[in-house]
Formats: sequence, C-alpha cells, structure tokens
Amino acid sequence: MVIAVVGAALTIAYLFGIFQKRGDIKAEDICRNVPNRPEVAKVFSSALPEASRYDFEQTWRPDADWGFRSRCGIRDENDNALFYLDAKAGPDKSWQEWIKTHIPRNSGGKFDYFNVGLKGIYNSKFAAIWVPCYAHEKTSKSRYNMTVFADALKPLDASDKEAREILKDLATDFARQAHKDAKCDLPSKLPN
Repeated sequence: MVIAVVGAALTIAYLFGIFQKRGDIKAEDICRNVPNRPEVAKVFSSALPEASRYDFEQTWRPDADWGFRSRCGIRDENDNALFYLDAKAGPDKSWQEWIKTHIPRNSGGKFDYFNVGLKGIYNSKFAAIWVPCYAHEKTSKSRYNMTVFADALKPLDASDKEAREILKDLATDFARQAHKDAKCDLPSKLPN
C-alpha cells in the first residue's frame, strides 16, 4: 500500500514537472546579433522563466535602409515565446507619436521614461528605445529612426525593479549594436 502511494505521488510530481531541470543557456546559444553574449547568457539563465530547453531564433536583414531588421527570439521546450529583442527602422516622427503607434500595451504596470536615444520607455515586461538612424534613408530620402524592443512575453524571474533594469539594459545594449549593424549615419544618443 505504502509503495503504491509513494509511486503515485512520484508519478504526479513527475507529470507536474517537479523533477524538471532548468535548461542551460550558453553564450554560443545566444543569437549572433546580440552583443556581449556571455553576459546575456548569464542574465537569461537567471531571469527567463524556467524551462527544460531554450531555443533561440535569429532574424537578420542587415540592409542599410528601411529594410534593416535584427531580432532574437527565445522559445521554451513547448514552443512558447518567452522573450525577444528586436530592432527595425521606421520613418521619423515625434517620440509622442512613436509611443502611440509603436508601443503595445501590456500587463507590466505603469510605463516610465528614461533618457536614451530620442526617448526610452519601460515597465516590468517591456523596454523600448527610439533611436536616431538615417538622415536620408536610401529609398525615401527621408529621415529614419530605429525602434528597439526588449520584450518579456512571460514574466521574468525577478522582482519588478530588477525586471525593469534588466529590460532597460538589454534594450540599450541591443540598440547600440543594431545602430552599428544598420550603418546608421546619425548619432545614436545612446550611452557608451
């Protein structure tokens, strides 16, 4: 009887993932378009929601014009999207208009602003930066800027304050790299 109860308890625990080991994230797993991959691997290893495996998906279009796109998405073993970093070019507009048209609403609480690029906005699930890029984009000859996102699609394993700092730091570092990769000709207004 005792053996049957213990066996049933162990089976239930296994089915609910009690014995699931957190997947390893190594620097070489991180998308190549993400800067400082060893440090990012440490951040993701501690802050991403627990999963037995993490899969990284990279999108890379290094066109030095409106078509530039740099993205790194992370999924768990069940193909659930957990997080992404994304940078893409778009027509210039005021930062207020940029927030209205590019910033999705989410459940991460009140948005705060930070002075980086033209404007930065963040909460505990999301950070975005509006970065100057092209004075005269090749096709349109218009000024173009770049939107950079760090988006936690599932809550990070961190306090609200820690999550906000992680997202701001990841977005800022990714923006700096994307600005360089896109061969932007305007100063980024990003910290060194």
